[in-house]
Amino acid sequence: MKKLNKVLVLVMAAIMTLAMSASVFAQAVPAGSTQDESKGQIVVTNAANGETYTIYKLFDATLGKNGEVAYKGTIPQALSAYFEETSAGSGYVKPTAAAWNANKTDMSDDLKAALKAWAEGHDEDDNDGTAVSDGSKLYFNNLPFGYYVITTTQGESLVTVDKTAKVANVIDKNSTIPTVVKKVDGGKETTATIGDTVTYTATFTTANFLEDEDDNGNKVQKQVKSYTISDTLPDFLADVKITELKIVQTKVEADKTTYPDVDLSSSYKAFSGKKIVIPWVDDNDKSLYKNGSEIQLTYTAVITSTLNVDTANTNTVTLTPNKDKDGDEPFKKPYSDTAVVKTYGAALKKVDKDNKPLAGAKFAADGLSVAPVANEPGVYMVTKYDPNSTALGTEMEVNSEGLLYIIGLASDVTLKVSETQAPDGYNKLTTKEDLTPQQLTETIYETSGTRYYDAKGNLLKEEVTGSTSRTVEKNYTILKPAALPIVNEEGVELPSTGGIGTTIFYILGSLLVVGCGIVLISRKRMENNK
Repeated sequence: MKKLNKVLVLVMAAIMTLAMSASVFAQAVPAGSTQDESKGQIVVTNAANGETYTIYKLFDATLGKNGEVAYKGTIPQALSAYFEETSAGSGYVKPTAAAWNANKTDMSDDLKAALKAWAEGHDEDDNDGTAVSDGSKLYFNNLPFGYYVITTTQGESLVTVDKTAKVANVIDKNSTIPTVVKKVDGGKETTATIGDTVTYTATFTTANFLEDEDDNGNKVQKQVKSYTISDTLPDFLADVKITELKIVQTKVEADKTTYPDVDLSSSYKAFSGKKIVIPWVDDNDKSLYKNGSEIQLTYTAVITSTLNVDTANTNTVTLTPNKDKDGDEPFKKPYSDTAVVKTYGAALKKVDKDNKPLAGAKFAADGLSVAPVANEPGVYMVTKYDPNSTALGTEMEVNSEGLLYIIGLASDVTLKVSETQAPDGYNKLTTKEDLTPQQLTETIYETSGTRYYDAKGNLLKEEVTGSTSRTVEKNYTILKPAALPIVNEEGVELPSTGGIGTTIFYILGSLLVVGCGIVLISRKRMENNK
């Protein structure tokens, strides 16, 4: 027996009409079509666009002049716990206590499950009517009086009917609950260098009808007539551009012809007042898209210098369903999600061969443009970084402690740093050094438990009974212990350009002095010998 290929949603509808061929009423008909007043009608008031509704008659029914109703038929064995004959052999049916919930206000969950199983036991074409909704009201006209189970392909909740009458107004409770998923660069969190362009995506699952309250406080289903997408777009995001906005009506490729994707990108290039309003019905309040359709939004933004380098930078996207086309009358509950951009910092330390700090050194990194942080000597914030450039960027000077901090970097950056000026009396480096960032937050874990020691104080075992964690935001100065040491050697004595040096003159001078002394002594002796 061929099973229904999707989870069935059941409705008990008491419909009274004369027996007719199933082919006559197997299709839904629009409002205003011919309906025999002596027959029954099922109206699905919030039928979801693109969903298939199928009816199965469980019992026949008769209707009295004053609205009395009696049900008659064979009780399936699988439903015998929930229905019984009014009297032995009568053929008339009544519910048992098991058919009701505890308050006797609704069908019991067990009966719902049993009816679902009963409906799934039918062949695909063994039904009393089927129709696909176009998003407007769905009508099953000229039906035999009966007790019907209505199934739909869209969800798992039950659809209920308020009363038994010639016209059964069915409220479909299968509206999907909207969801929101936001990502940045493909994940919930990314790291970026100031000046980078990041890509945000937001995926929204929609519903054509949502639960609301009427003026008397009763829960009712109301149609969603527009969706508002809003984003906080904080200051650390600039040059925000929408690159794609489309409605995906179904993920089943076989249905793409009937329910194709709808590209709205040309109509929405940017957020207006940090929001976008998408109409969801036409001028006749007919739903434009299949129930459960996805809104897929992609937009890019440039990370600016207002990025907080000491914490997670979060922005939030919110989906708000509205009861009007202009987005001015929202349902009570919006749906939100967030994505995070984090930044990192790097540090180097200028020292001599004995690891003593040296001031006065200057550096530049390939492709890196920075700006000094006011009142923070040796601290620079990135303004732009081109990882493919080999040209030296902005020159940076270490502070009095020989420290240089660069903040606003992505975690996967490797800077190629060159020394552009050495401290006085020291040689300048001729090679480039690799400098990598470190995060400016850390997670600290705290544990609790018991340690056991022997008589000599040796730890025997440790039992951890609990663990907690907390994130500590840290200033760039915590990078100091991990700063990359850049060592400069002292200068050496060098000969003058184009000469022979000064030492030779010292030697020659000494020799002349000695020679003069020898000459004087020799002359003195000669004079004495005369």
